[in-house]
Amino acid sequence: MIRELALLMVALPGALAGQRPFTLPGDSLVPGTYTIRICRASCDSPTDSTVLVVGTVVLLPKPVPRRLISSPIHADYYHPYLNACFDLKKVRLSAYTHAGLFPSGMVGWDRDPRDSLVQFSLYWSPDARYWVKVRATGTELRGHGQSQGFGSGPAVDSVYGWRVGPPDQAKCIAAAKE
Repeated sequence: MIRELALLMVALPGALAGQRPFTLPGDSLVPGTYTIRICRASCDSPTDSTVLVVGTVVLLPKPVPRRLISSPIHADYYHPYLNACFDLKKVRLSAYTHAGLFPSGMVGWDRDPRDSLVQFSLYWSPDARYWVKVRATGTELRGHGQSQGFGSGPAVDSVYGWRVGPPDQAKCIAAAKE
């Protein structure tokens, strides 16, 4: 037992050498509280007839400490950290989107390494997901959302959000309980 421990202490630093430490997204343009609209086509006006879902998305600069969240929580299992949340309301039913199926929840956001877009989910199950990818400008989120997996159509939704305040961790703690 002692020999195995000594071997592990010698081998482990060498095995980890060259690996970059895990870091969370630290992007000053992204964190904030946003009002969002998800539309079947371009989200041009607040009264647009293509609006499917409206609500709030909070993108935090760091994960919510687990000790602040009661169990069980309604959270996406895809990310190892929870640094975002949402509160949504369906405006119009659509058979082609999973957007709005969950009215609230906690998720993780990060940047896609391929295109630098901010990405997070608004619905998840073992066989389906609603994935959002947006460009963050500091005042807006603009991009698209798409249902993936069982029961999803080929449609891509338009996602538009505008910053309404700083990131609000209390909203995320509340969203985790629902």
